[in-house]
Amino acid sequence: MKLIALAAFTFAMSTMPPAAAAPATVTPGMRCPHCDFAGADLSNQCVKGGNLTGADFDRAKLVLACMSKADFRSASFRGADLSGANLSYSKLDDADLTDAIFSATQARGTDFSHAKGLTQAQLNGACGDAKTRLPAGLTVPMCD
Repeated sequence: MKLIALAAFTFAMSTMPPAAAAPATVTPGMRCPHCDFAGADLSNQCVKGGNLTGADFDRAKLVLACMSKADFRSASFRGADLSGANLSYSKLDDADLTDAIFSATQARGTDFSHAKGLTQAQLNGACGDAKTRLPAGLTVPMCD
């Protein structure tokens, strides 16, 4: 029985896409699905319009990062610092935002409706607009 479970686990792991080695910096329009940026300091960098689906940004420092119009579907931002970051019009379906820090984070036109781990306390530190979509029961202050 243990051998069958081990074989099933090994097969499941072999069919998962590998995490790509992350470059030291991000650039506008970069394509890096499933890259591992966990713990990286990407402050003041720009990935506007990039494809980072499934990327790992856990505990990353993304202070003042330009992240607008990027594809972060299924990415993980657990415990990431998004203070001052611009997430406007980004795709965040199934992204994990558990314990992410939002302080002066811009989210104009961002669709958070299918994001995971998002709380009202986090959104209180962000701002959005009439096009920002949220899970039921949550609100975001309007950007000036």
